[in-house]
Amino acid sequence: MERFPFTPDYGAQLESQLRVRKAQFGDGYSQRSEDGARGLLQRWSVQFTARKKTEADALDAFLRTHRGVAAFEFVVPDSAWAVTGFRFGTGDGARTQYLLQRPLSPDVPGELVPATGWGAAPLVYRDGVLVAGTGYALSSSGLITFTAAPGAGAILTFTASGAQVLRVVCERWTSVVKGFNAYDVSVEFEEVA
Repeated sequence: MERFPFTPDYGAQLESQLRVRKAQFGDGYSQRSEDGARGLLQRWSVQFTARKKTEADALDAFLRTHRGVAAFEFVVPDSAWAVTGFRFGTGDGARTQYLLQRPLSPDVPGELVPATGWGAAPLVYRDGVLVAGTGYALSSSGLITFTAAPGAGAILTFTASGAQVLRVVCERWTSVVKGFNAYDVSVEFEEVA
């Protein structure tokens, strides 16, 4: 799937949209349930300020090509991450499952979140030696299950990078000529289920 190749300005706005089915009954009682497997979708409003005509034209051409119906990938602003040799556990000879976690940001190294959304499978190391891909199973949630428990005191680390990537469509965008070779473009992306 094609990826949106432009980087928006800071100040992108997120609107979360719940998909809910509601059945209303005669006595005032109602019943609600999520509509489909993806009950929460994101809508992003992003800006491209003071861009040159060539970039504004390229952005417009990309969006016209997809015509609001062909989905493409959009990397959520400020969601990119990367770690090298990040420690995720110490073997004890019995435990086989560990959760790959990463710092929320370089500014907050003590606050860990699951390491998900990687572009390529993480490289997993035991005492600095790369573990073969058959030595463990890795779920998309970041849960790693070793086929044999790492030995007591074994240092477990991983190297990976990723970002949150959405499948979106764009049905609406506006361009404003601000001056000679200066354009402002506003774009709205809607996640598709």
